[in-house]
Amino acid sequence: MLPVNSLDEKAEILTRVGLFSGLKDNREALAALSAIMNKVEFSERMVLLTEGEAGAEFYILISGQVSVYKKTSENDNYKVAILADKITPGLGEGGLIENETRSATVICDRLCQFLVLNREVFSQFCDQHPAWAIPILKKISVQLIARLAQSNRDILLLHKALMNEIRG
Repeated sequence: MLPVNSLDEKAEILTRVGLFSGLKDNREALAALSAIMNKVEFSERMVLLTEGEAGAEFYILISGQVSVYKKTSENDNYKVAILADKITPGLGEGGLIENETRSATVICDRLCQFLVLNREVFSQFCDQHPAWAIPILKKISVQLIARLAQSNRDILLLHKALMNEIRG
């Protein structure tokens, strides 16, 4: 398991997280972010995020592996992804902006460690350091726009399939 005990270690981890890529060369900003993040541990089979529930935290997987599930129209869960610490994934960035409804359920496959950033603390960070907040907020916006565009493509594909079935 990766020991993360100092601000320097946390800051180094943040350089690998896409959400903070705009601050990658700004050690002062990364140190300030590191200082407001907590390290937490979740045991195997613990639910980190639940689809449909509001959330106010952003999680960075630093040790372990999680599975991501989506609900079908019949309310069954199906696995859509497995995320491992090797890629240092961030989960739940929408929660940093508002009480964002979680778009998936995330369950720990084994013991996991995360760095956690709370929305209220992040909001204070943004107020205190607007120049550092802008690249992060831009990245969140880009990610949300990309997801919206993908949803639009999915809807058009489903519409086309439905029309072909009707005409068929």
